[in-house]
Amino acid sequence: MATDEATVGIRELKARLSQIIAGLDGQTDVVITRHGRPCAKLTSFQAPPDPGTASLASLRDRLPRLADASYEDFQGLKSIWVPEAPADARRDPADG
Repeated sequence: MATDEATVGIRELKARLSQIIAGLDGQTDVVITRHGRPCAKLTSFQAPPDPGTASLASLRDRLPRLADASYEDFQGLKSIWVPEAPADARRDPADG
């Protein structure tokens, strides 16, 4: 996959930064020049998927359907997902 390059001077970049960033489409890089010489490059960024989304989807897929669920099914949920308590909540109350 070839990436096209556009060139823009620093003065123009300062004047139109929002428009130039909005124009980044994943196919075009913007080379920034100072006095006609390349000094930097803007590229588009794709954030990686949120890892929590995948684990939530896998949890949802493993949950039993409520219409068919029994007491044992709900007890079995503890083995699938147990929320982690905050560090200060893990202290033993007997320790004072």
